[in-house]
Amino acid sequence: MSLTKIVTFNIRNAWDTDGINSFMHRAGFIYDKITAEMPDIIGFQECTPKIMGFMEKVFPEYAFCGQYRSKNYWGEGLFVAVKKDVWTVLGFESFWMSETPYVAGSRFPLQSNCPRICNVVQIRNKESGAMLRIFNLHLDHVEEEARVLGMECVLNKIEEFNEKLYLPTVILGDFNSYPSSKTIEMCNTSSLELFDVTSGIERSNHDFGRNLPSSPSKIDYIYVTEELKNACNGVRVWDDCHDGIYLSDHYPICAKFEI
Repeated sequence: MSLTKIVTFNIRNAWDTDGINSFMHRAGFIYDKITAEMPDIIGFQECTPKIMGFMEKVFPEYAFCGQYRSKNYWGEGLFVAVKKDVWTVLGFESFWMSETPYVAGSRFPLQSNCPRICNVVQIRNKESGAMLRIFNLHLDHVEEEARVLGMECVLNKIEEFNEKLYLPTVILGDFNSYPSSKTIEMCNTSSLELFDVTSGIERSNHDFGRNLPSSPSKIDYIYVTEELKNACNGVRVWDDCHDGIYLSDHYPICAKFEI
């Protein structure tokens, strides 16, 4: 039995307007943190080509599986990093959360102008042979109904995959939804019997420390199926801050599993 670390990490788009928390200032901090922790799996949201160029260069230990979300497959996207010496990537795909999930750039009419995608990555542990399926998503930041429809797409896709081959499943990412929202209620009451291993976390979105004194602001989650719930060995936030510089405007959340 080995200990598996799984992280959800909204890395924050590379905006120069973020001042001391612009990506160019956070990049070394992010490198140091990931190098110290070396998670097995990291689900990244808000990746740009600039960010991914850096990540692929400094982390050759990881295979990066993902996609940019726009019609021309560019701009901002989602990627899952898989530690290559521990896991083999058996396959992956990305789909758009829309009525036409395999049409690039598609979205629901009522959501923001941002298309929303989900990565699906299937992996096998090189030592034990255990397999996992990872869903990495980023839901709409404007319309609750779009988030509900997006999550419905994801849950339906999980069922489709399970009909072919059932696997222990992780659903992680930036849900842009508070714990009391309809989106989270849908996850909690799904017939898939999903469990939020981050339920004890009160805050994830902190706007580079600006809203820390305010009320809880959890919008990032790690949901798992029952096998992984029973294997969960602890959850914590990466709330590191050096001289006013954070890893991101979201706290990454790390869950450990005995697999």
